[in-house]
This record gives sequence, C-alpha cells and structure tokens, in this order.
Amino acid sequence: MNVQQQIRAAAADSTGHFDVVIAGAGISGVGAAYHLTKQCAGTSFVVLETQKSFGGTWLTHRYPGIRSDSDLHTFGYRFKPWTSAPIATAAEILSYMGEVIEENALIAQHVRGGRDWCGGWRLGPVAEGM
Repeated sequence: MNVQQQIRAAAADSTGHFDVVIAGAGISGVGAAYHLTKQCAGTSFVVLETQKSFGGTWLTHRYPGIRSDSDLHTFGYRFKPWTSAPIATAAEILSYMGEVIEENALIAQHVRGGRDWCGGWRLGPVAEGM
C-alpha cells in the first residue's frame, strides 16, 4: 500500500483522543510529526490534512515547471539531509517527503486526510479525568 492509500485508509478512522493536533501534512507538519515521535515518545497525535495526500504547497500547486526557490540543503530536514541538486522540482520534493513518511511510519497511525476542516473535523478540550 503506497503513502496516499495509507492516508485514505487512516481517514476512515478519524475519531479518538490525541494529546497534540498538527494542522497540515506539508513540510512543517511532517517535520513536527517526526519530532513528536522522537522527542516526545508516548505522546498521541494526529495530523489533520484537507488534501488526500501529504505535500502541502508541493501537492496543491501544479503549474508547469514548479520548483523550489530556496536551497533544499537548508530547506530539508536536519534528520534526513537533502542530497540532490539544491533547487528541486515539486515531484522531487514530494518524493523526499514520502521517503521521510515511509521511513518513520508517520502515516498509518497519525495522518487523517481528505476532509474539509470546517465541516469534517470537530476538536474540543477534554476535562481532566475523562
């Protein structure tokens, strides 16, 4: 099952209690999910994404020739350094993000995608002891 299929499957199980909610599965959301798994082991979290897959800007902007305008050696993750050419296409960036997600098992347990934020997600506090 590829990453997009895993996100769709995880979206079906969208209820539960989470200690942390991450808004979006773009480069920052994926990075935050990684750091939670490494630095806050045992913390439950979910990544809420309106798209049917990860990628943020690199998924939604599809015009011909889209590429980074920043050096990916500084834009990439410190825990998985960028090793290709410094300026990359959207497809290359999405592939890099996909590798991070798969290598660290971030999708199946955490990402819920393909839902409208306003109409599809209900977030609220839980009283102590509940």
